[in-house]
Amino acid sequence: MTSQALADLQRHVSAGPLITWLGSNMSERHRDAGERILLRNVLDELRQLGTRLHAKSSALYADHDRLMAEADLRVNVGAGIAVLAITLSARVSGWVLFFLTMSAVLIIMGMTRARQANDVIVQALVIGEVTSTVLAEADGALRTLSAATDGGAQS
Repeated sequence: MTSQALADLQRHVSAGPLITWLGSNMSERHRDAGERILLRNVLDELRQLGTRLHAKSSALYADHDRLMAEADLRVNVGAGIAVLAITLSARVSGWVLFFLTMSAVLIIMGMTRARQANDVIVQALVIGEVTSTVLAEADGALRTLSAATDGGAQS
């Protein structure tokens, strides 16, 4: 994913109730650790979020799917050209290795499209089009923690 999408996701995670609670009730180190753990778990959940996006918003999912299809095509064609260029360079001429440049460009373009496809999912999460199970469970854990803390203080 692009650095902007990662920054948006990080802001979204750090604005969550659990991270806010950790920041006000625990040390900065605890808040940072909690934020890193949640961010990593949300990133692990990215494919599942894509499936939820498909069920929730076909238009956004179509953008994601188109970008991913372009990425797959470019990477696969680029890899095929690279193999062909290496094979032909051994038999025909070293000039055929020029096609490795074209192959590298296609692969880089494919990787860029894959990042853009992941950005669609991240932005759907940030705007609330899909929900993260990880973040929902973190909110539930905070409610349980708050209830236990409030219950213990009242006793």
